[in-house]
Amino acid sequence: MKKKKGGKEVAFRPQTIIEARYDLDRRQNDILDILLGIVGEGDDTEENTRYEIHIADVKHLYNLQDESNAYSYLQKAVKKFEGAGFRLKEDEGTDIYYPWFSKIKYQKKRGDEGRSKIVLDLHPEVKQMIMSAKQGAFYRIEYPLNLTKKYSKRLYYLLKDKENFNGGTFIISFSELRKMMKVPDSYANGNVKREILDKPYEEINGNTDISFEYDLIYEKLPSGQNSLGAVQFHVKKVKTNRTIVEYETIEKNGESIIATEEEQEIIDVFDCSIKEAKDILRTANANNRTKEQLFEILNYTKKKQVDNKVGYVLTILKNGYNEPTRLSGKQTNSWNNKDLDTTYSQMDFEAFEKQILSN
Repeated sequence: MKKKKGGKEVAFRPQTIIEARYDLDRRQNDILDILLGIVGEGDDTEENTRYEIHIADVKHLYNLQDESNAYSYLQKAVKKFEGAGFRLKEDEGTDIYYPWFSKIKYQKKRGDEGRSKIVLDLHPEVKQMIMSAKQGAFYRIEYPLNLTKKYSKRLYYLLKDKENFNGGTFIISFSELRKMMKVPDSYANGNVKREILDKPYEEINGNTDISFEYDLIYEKLPSGQNSLGAVQFHVKKVKTNRTIVEYETIEKNGESIIATEEEQEIIDVFDCSIKEAKDILRTANANNRTKEQLFEILNYTKKKQVDNKVGYVLTILKNGYNEPTRLSGKQTNSWNNKDLDTTYSQMDFEAFEKQILSN
């Protein structure tokens, strides 16, 4: 039995699974990455097929502060595996279908979410496939975890598998790439290229430990027309200090809310939630405030002694630094008139925030 090294934050995905035909969304791939970080690690034995994913694993990987919603997220992602599997082509006349898990057990500890877990049983042949694989990709889970598109994740695994092969250069037929990623047959080649090449190119490069370029190889059809026949990839390792490119919070229903880079800037400066950052940015855009004005307001508000800082920011974004007309009936054109502490201290910011956001 081959032991995996690197700890639970490093996963090994065998080439057979990388090249198998399946359609997992980004969250399902996250669960698989977490599992592949455990398989073969530490005291794991060849006979063992049962693995536990604890809330602490998800909380750590997603930088979550609230454990109570993390279980709902985990359960939602894992439930999608029920009845799902992957298909391997053994030879021209034979292919094999494997379920991802032979058994899934959900264990929620009410009142003690930190001890909640989901127990996954691998099919014995799938476990053997992982442990006996001679080729595949080792990668830090943080990199695919932070890729937001499912095709970016699938391509990342393939590129990692090939990064040390022939100097990182390899060719794969376009039709095989489509089949591997389970792209619907109804998609035209132009749309497929955009989804499985162009978008991953923008996301993988600069946000992971590899970068890649690709060349399209065309072939002439009997009709005389040119058709996209294959793709040549060129992969190289890169050094990066960026380990988190996605920021999110988990709602009570298990759904996640992801922050854009603009919203994350607001979170970093103002120390607010993702929802509050989205509200602030939406209000700033609706009132044509520049980025400089927005961050001036955020920094100004941080110094104020007010109970509802978000409401304070939303009020200024809508009215400027002028006194709100509904209170004083006065309004000037001076953006930088900041002597309004008394007026703003009398505002019902919670009510005003709701008023602004309902518009």
